[in-house]
Amino acid sequence: MKVKEWIKRDYVQSFLICFMIACLALLPLVIKGKGFFVLTNDFNDQQIPFTIGLHKDLLDGGFSGFSWDVDLGTSTIQAYSFYELGGPFFWLSMLFPANAFPYIVAWLFMLKFAFAGVTSCLYLRRFVNESKWAVLGSVLYAFSGFSIINMLFYHFHDAIVFFPLMLIGLEIFKEKNDCRFFVFTIFLNCFINYFFFIGEVVFLVIYYLFRFASKDIKTLVTDIFKCIGCGVLGVAMAAFMFIPNILFVTGNPRTGQFSGFLSMLKTTLPDYMYILKSLLLPAETMTSVSVISEQNFSSHGMYMPLFGLVLVLAYIIKKRDWLSRIIIFCTVASFIPLLSDLFYMYSAAQMRWWYMFSLMVALASVMMLEEPDVKATKTGTIIYIAAIAVFVIAINILNVLNAQGNTWILRGVRFYTLVALAIIGALVTNYIVSKQNISYKNVFTNVCIVSLGLMLCTTYIYKTCDWMGYQAYKQKYDIAKELELPSQQYRLNNTMNLISMEAHVAGFTNQTSTNANSIIEFEDLFDYYHNVAGMPKNDIPGLAALLGGKYYLMYEESAGTVVDEYDTDLSKAYLMETGACPIGFAVDSYITLDELKSLPVNQRAIALMDSAVLAEDDITEEIKTDLVETKAGDINFEKSIDEYVVDNTYGSVLGFTKDGHGMKCVTGYDKDTYVYFSVPYDEGWTATIDGIKTDIIKSGGMMLIKVPSGNHNIEFSYCTPGLKLGLIVAAIGWISFIGMIIIFKKKKGQ
Repeated sequence: MKVKEWIKRDYVQSFLICFMIACLALLPLVIKGKGFFVLTNDFNDQQIPFTIGLHKDLLDGGFSGFSWDVDLGTSTIQAYSFYELGGPFFWLSMLFPANAFPYIVAWLFMLKFAFAGVTSCLYLRRFVNESKWAVLGSVLYAFSGFSIINMLFYHFHDAIVFFPLMLIGLEIFKEKNDCRFFVFTIFLNCFINYFFFIGEVVFLVIYYLFRFASKDIKTLVTDIFKCIGCGVLGVAMAAFMFIPNILFVTGNPRTGQFSGFLSMLKTTLPDYMYILKSLLLPAETMTSVSVISEQNFSSHGMYMPLFGLVLVLAYIIKKRDWLSRIIIFCTVASFIPLLSDLFYMYSAAQMRWWYMFSLMVALASVMMLEEPDVKATKTGTIIYIAAIAVFVIAINILNVLNAQGNTWILRGVRFYTLVALAIIGALVTNYIVSKQNISYKNVFTNVCIVSLGLMLCTTYIYKTCDWMGYQAYKQKYDIAKELELPSQQYRLNNTMNLISMEAHVAGFTNQTSTNANSIIEFEDLFDYYHNVAGMPKNDIPGLAALLGGKYYLMYEESAGTVVDEYDTDLSKAYLMETGACPIGFAVDSYITLDELKSLPVNQRAIALMDSAVLAEDDITEEIKTDLVETKAGDINFEKSIDEYVVDNTYGSVLGFTKDGHGMKCVTGYDKDTYVYFSVPYDEGWTATIDGIKTDIIKSGGMMLIKVPSGNHNIEFSYCTPGLKLGLIVAAIGWISFIGMIIIFKKKKGQ
């Protein structure tokens, strides 16, 4: 095939155009950073370090391994599946060294925008007569408000890229009664990200009901069973990823719960206004919002470049079909938590399903352009501008009244600029449609220019909101490349994900929503709970020492023991050490959970340095015989933390090593001894003494084992719970899928 003919293909044009827009938008930051690309907040604090950490964890412990880099330690599958473990773009990054990721991430981001164009084009062209409109629609989808605002969450774009394939699969299934591609796309999306997949399944059901549901009950029931069968098979093929994560999620107290029918019919006034703003106006950065709230880290973004909602309103006015009904349903659902949160099983949806809504909006927009209706477009323009005007008036009234004690207009210039852009775009759209012959080239050029402008502004504002400057971030990145801890028996007392994950050392990383459930149990000992951030380990006396936080970084000379020095472009940095308990040490007493909780929070870490905590149900007669029970009043709080550290260091295990498969050590106690390991427990752990399995006792989310007197080899091995079952189910699923393909081909050949 000639190159010119290949380039003329609609999906190739979508790829090239979307790549070029993203490239022009991101290239200034790439050049400014001399190839090193950073943005702000979660992109810097999670996306970059998590990708590097996942890369190193896979090389260290494999797919079923244990990551010591995520908080106090978490299953690799459970820690990273929500992020990038299933993402094809992550696996592409594995072709490069792990620490090269900041230098290639911008180019991978460009590819994500480009492939979002490709997949949406392949879907949209099924509904237009001329494929050029599908190319235009692909730009609208790839650079919708949802895509641009969620640049902060790099891994969200995997869902944006691959979701349209599920709809294509369903369309082919209904059109040709061929479910092969449908099943594969279900597998693909389930494998890529289980969280977004749940929402996609809900949307798929809604899509089917509005688009295909038959009044013939027999046909409807048959279709339902066929679709369920396809879904079960697709999920089964991804079971090695899906089952471990479902086991993890069901045991996670952060998982949302249904809070009652009536209470979920309404939301707060600021939320109503923010949703309306996000529907009407160009998307803003999450870190800097012009009205309603200073910051908002939910995924509200819908604006179609140039057109806004004008063509969608025109489409609804002109046609009362399945697409109109889906768009109306999604709009209404956005304002009702009962419907909106349904997409993610009543975890806070935060409009993270709007990319699916955006695809429907893009489809309606291009269908309206291909078959324009001047009257409907004029009416849509009036309604859209009127809605914006009403919103602006309402915001000003709320601001003047200081309603609910809030300042409603925070950055007036930016707000009115967004309002002006939306209104101008609406008027331009109306002008375009009012002409007898729509110039596709002019429309397409204007959409691309607006898309580029919006993305440039968003990246610029995101970068100006960076809480840590480029040089400071790069300094820590350079330090982490060289950093090694002198002893594996201790952790790095540093909460920055980048340091621990890039250095691939155990630390106190505290910004993740997917750490082990037992870490949450441990944090509950201190009455701490947060959806995303882990408990600060230095806020409670003795806690960092209890958890082995022996090493820490300083960026200027200070008193203390220097372990290593690092030269950076800004200044020297120093790896320091202080007293801390080893990860594994002997205990001779226990305290019940109730007794521990009776103490003030600031005394509980010291209590745990004195005695291991046990729930009443876990205290056996053997434990009562072997260990002394400590009451809250028995603990000597006049004894210093340093003294406790010395005592526990004296009872340390020996020869401690750890990797992605588990940990090993040697003991040589004079009598039978219980050993406490400040490592999060889950059912994936197996402990052996000289090769013989021994029981693991859960101690406030951590682990405790009984070791006989004398010299012994202790080994903890880790395999993600549910993985073996998942592999068996996946094998059955793939065999069934291949068999289905063979049978289909034989029938087709007859």
